[in-house]
Amino acid sequence: MASWNCVGQAANIAQLAGLGALELIAMIGERVEKVRWNKDECRQLSLRANTFTSLMPWLEDDAETAEVRKEKEKLEDVLRRACVLVERFSSKNSVCLFLLAGRLADELRAMLQELDRQRGDLQLVLQVMDREDTRLLKMTHDSVGLMKFAFSEILKATDNFSLEKQIGLGGFSSVYKGQLRQDIVAIKRASFEWQTPFHHLESEIELIPKLRHTNIVRLLGYCIQKRERILIFEYMPNESLDSFIYGKRSERPLNWPNRSRIVQGIAQGVLYLHKLCGLRIIHGDLKPGNILLDSDLNPKICDFGTSKTLKPGVDMDYTNIVAGSRGFIAPEYNEEGCLSFKSDVYSFGATLLQVIGGRKLPPPPVALTAERLDYGPLNKWAWDLWHEGRTMEFIDPSLNGEPQTEIKRWVQIALLCIQKSPEERPSMSELVAMLSSSKCECDQLQTPSQPAYY
Repeated sequence: MASWNCVGQAANIAQLAGLGALELIAMIGERVEKVRWNKDECRQLSLRANTFTSLMPWLEDDAETAEVRKEKEKLEDVLRRACVLVERFSSKNSVCLFLLAGRLADELRAMLQELDRQRGDLQLVLQVMDREDTRLLKMTHDSVGLMKFAFSEILKATDNFSLEKQIGLGGFSSVYKGQLRQDIVAIKRASFEWQTPFHHLESEIELIPKLRHTNIVRLLGYCIQKRERILIFEYMPNESLDSFIYGKRSERPLNWPNRSRIVQGIAQGVLYLHKLCGLRIIHGDLKPGNILLDSDLNPKICDFGTSKTLKPGVDMDYTNIVAGSRGFIAPEYNEEGCLSFKSDVYSFGATLLQVIGGRKLPPPPVALTAERLDYGPLNKWAWDLWHEGRTMEFIDPSLNGEPQTEIKRWVQIALLCIQKSPEERPSMSELVAMLSSSKCECDQLQTPSQPAYY
């Protein structure tokens, strides 16, 4: 029978005894990037461990109490064991990993559950929430124009968060349609499943009120009560671009003028975030699902939970947690945690391909590796067809009769955006110019290289 000793040279728990919780969380994130087996589950473990980061400042403040010291010691013990477990999956001994696959998978699932229990057992959570309330209330007070709503108003507007009122569901929140003070609004409720932190919502509270652009969704108000974190946004009757392309196409297919106006609006909104709003914001999760459409099909960029604000003179940010959406994640972000303006350009290009192609996946029998299927399902197919002069096979059939020269040119623009090297991708300023120019022919554009995940 295989033993633990044959699975790599993992550091034992005693060697990690001198590290604090934050150091252990960072080490887990670093080791996850080196794992060879169960990568997605290990990343989930890293994400789960990272949820404790938001609690650490308050735990440090109260470190003199015996109760807090005990909870910190329990947390650090769990994180040490999680760190060792993750390193097991990076072993180069494939035979032993194979033999222990079932046991390791069980250990991983148990560790995920233990991390959940540990956070639930922290008896300081309510106290921390109270302090977070104070900080968030100050943040919202500083945001001029935000309205404060009582939780009772939210319950009434959503029929107690009924499924009938739900219009959206994401990994960290649910969205409901409701009426508040005579206005129809979208009510975004942070999910407490997995005890997830509220930093995504805090990012939106901090950023969106500072943004004034026709292609950025408006934040109207908020509700904060104990474990409830709720934001109120303007309501978009045509829902998301994602649902409109795929869910409503048979009822009301988007013609090319509408698609081109939507794409140019998205580009204008991203350019505003990058250069014109004064904050130098990387959105971090551009995709059709995060583009809302108003009654006139004007696009509004939403979901700023993973956005990053760059300091003057800094052009990128690094993180151990990759929080974007598969199919839209730039390779440098996926592989190295490097997030930049060019990461948004990549996501914009992937979005443009879906808008033009009208599909999320290429039709069979196109052969795709697991990586292509996860992170760039349309890249290879679109590039191969364009390279072979068969671009028309990629374009949504409902666009037959539309201006083919312009659509083909936009396919080439999208391919420029999804090139592997960030340096080869255009800036958003250049993209806006390309998209708005009616005179720019395909042969006047640069020739794209093979895309990422090819």
